[in-house]
Amino acid sequence: MKKSFLAWYLFMIFFLFSCSSIEVKENEVIKKGKFSLASDSEYFSGTIIVNDNEKRIKFNLDGLSKNFKISFYDEKINTNFKYENIIKMSDLKLFLKWFFFKCTNNECKNFSLQSLKLEKYLSDKTGLTIRGNFDKYRLSLKLNDI
Repeated sequence: MKKSFLAWYLFMIFFLFSCSSIEVKENEVIKKGKFSLASDSEYFSGTIIVNDNEKRIKFNLDGLSKNFKISFYDEKINTNFKYENIIKMSDLKLFLKWFFFKCTNNECKNFSLQSLKLEKYLSDKTGLTIRGNFDKYRLSLKLNDI
């Protein structure tokens, strides 16, 4: 009886200290969602987390344990993976500017770059939705506000 009470007491102390050390940032807009990239014969999907304030994107593919991160601050791109074989830095900057820009008119909803064509929709009910095509792939991304 004394051992279980002691264990419960230590657990409560640990729990209270861990809760007090969690820092919640005010006005931080974080969106979570899902994305998929599919063709007639291939399919990739995963989860995505976007922090609008810090202009940071974190995504992972289903089945992989590694998170891929992109941050875009003062026109500088930082990643934990090599993207140069896929897209040029100038093209990635254009995409990130479009991605983080809050669009309210029809002119800025579309993004087109070589074989990449995207369109974004922003709704109070469903959040941000991006759909488009890249070569032979169809892209779908859906972010919900938290």
